[in-house]
Amino acid sequence: MAKFKIVDGYKIRNTIDLDFGNIEDSLTCPYIPKNEIWFDRAFAKEKKSMLATFIKKRSLMKKVGYEKAKQILRGKMKKVDPNTVKIKLLKKHGAIKIFLVSGRAVREHFDFNFVFGGHDLVYDYVPKNEVWLDDAMLTEERKYVLIHELYERNLMKKGKNYDNAHDYACAREKEERRLDGVAKYLKD
Repeated sequence: MAKFKIVDGYKIRNTIDLDFGNIEDSLTCPYIPKNEIWFDRAFAKEKKSMLATFIKKRSLMKKVGYEKAKQILRGKMKKVDPNTVKIKLLKKHGAIKIFLVSGRAVREHFDFNFVFGGHDLVYDYVPKNEVWLDDAMLTEERKYVLIHELYERNLMKKGKNYDNAHDYACAREKEERRLDGVAKYLKD
């Protein structure tokens, strides 16, 4: 049985791993000891449901691989009107509307993997020209996630595939965190 540890995800994202999500283990984060599951305390209200989904996903992944496991779990979700998960329009960036959304509702109805934010060029459930920011994340992180999502979206709009656009957006986000003095990574 794996040991469950509640951690400061914000600190991890500012020192070790910008891509640390809300629940991780050694399969995705090699710095996590085997037989440990780390859970970001910012998502404490969803601990029970996230852990259950995480365990189901890991079990399925062993049988059918990551992509197929994701498809199976997403296929079982009861979809709702995307407008029902929106909390408020935060601002506009040109033609792009930036919404604060109920991350919990997105994870329940569209995508159990939704973490921090996303946009229409990656997620088919996000309406055209929209960026969504997860209300469960710390307010201190919203600025950096928005920078990431807008930068990634812009690169994808210009033709970069998601993986490359994501890597460039991570570098841009890390730069901004460093400039603001909130991050100092291990190799800095």
